[in-house]
Amino acid sequence: MTNPVKQKILEVSNRLIMEEGLNSFTLEEVAKEAGISKGGLLYHFPSKDALMKGLIENNLALFESKVAAGENTTISDFPNSWFISYIREQFNTAKIDYNTMSGIIAAFALNQELLQPVLENRKQWFEKMNGLNDPILGIIISLACDGIASSFLLGIDVYPEDTKKAIMERLMNLAKEC
Repeated sequence: MTNPVKQKILEVSNRLIMEEGLNSFTLEEVAKEAGISKGGLLYHFPSKDALMKGLIENNLALFESKVAAGENTTISDFPNSWFISYIREQFNTAKIDYNTMSGIIAAFALNQELLQPVLENRKQWFEKMNGLNDPILGIIISLACDGIASSFLLGIDVYPEDTKKAIMERLMNLAKEC
């Protein structure tokens, strides 16, 4: 995202959700913390839903950029290095701030249309997995990553870090079979 005002609004929004939760997150507070008028905020994000959609899209773009960056540092002779990077980032994303992710999930519960960018993103990843030699194994690996992230978000993550690391490494080795 190249617009510095929009980026500032998104950063402030993320921080406020992280610190105070979605229930006390208001457009007025975002504008004040971003150092702009409420009208200035509404110019970029005409509603709270638009702002939440912007946060979701920003988080998806950040995930994709991390996968792309990781792909460049993964084993170069492996044809599906993007998939190894995808797995690594799925596990890393599961560790990001709980309040931010739970706030986004709460927003989904209030407005199902906010899921649209996530659904479109998942369809793109599914299409990419269809290009693997074994797309079904790729989908199974992806679902295992989703399970780790979901257990963290739901507060039912009982696995020690060394176990999660071993799971991630096993999934990355399985991905080489794809």
